[in-house]
Amino acid sequence: MSIHWDYYLSLLRRKAVICALIGGAIVGILTLGAVRFFATDEHDVHYHANFAVYINGAEQTFKGPQYYQEVTACDAHDSPLTRTHMHDENPHLVHVHADLVTWASFFDNLGWSLGNSMLYDGKTAYVDGQGGELSFILNGKPVRSLAGEVIGSEDRLLISYGSEDEAARQKQYASVPSDAHQANTTQDPAGCKGAHEQDVWTRLREAFLW
Repeated sequence: MSIHWDYYLSLLRRKAVICALIGGAIVGILTLGAVRFFATDEHDVHYHANFAVYINGAEQTFKGPQYYQEVTACDAHDSPLTRTHMHDENPHLVHVHADLVTWASFFDNLGWSLGNSMLYDGKTAYVDGQGGELSFILNGKPVRSLAGEVIGSEDRLLISYGSEDEAARQKQYASVPSDAHQANTTQDPAGCKGAHEQDVWTRLREAFLW
């Protein structure tokens, strides 16, 4: 009887060791995956917003290569120009690749300047109260201060300068596209990731698979 008892004890010890090893491995994998998941979340910022600019009733078209970055800008975000820009000749879609990027920074990268009372297109300064009114509508609401505002995911922004009344500006705002959500949830240029909804699953897969 003692031999059988010793044998069973030995089996139990072996099973306990195996269970401990398996449990440790699982905990290690989950811990590593969690670290990789949150590390990716911290550094892989990429989301989109929409905007339009009207000057004296005319929509600005932003035509020309100077307004658009090559898709290689998706890979490095160590300069102001790579932190926020446009791609693919879409003149209404903002790509944001870093935290705390402001609307003023975006317009700087286009070669424009944006202040709370002045808009400069590289040739002409449009000053609030000097020949027209400079107004901003962000996500359907008029705002007085915009330059230091951080670009939010799926923001819709209208910048309007001229003599239009509120009804005319609201009509201009209605023309601002709303394709930022689609850009956030689909693949875009050269493997640039979309944001939020899609990236959660992408990051989970990449966190737990080498």
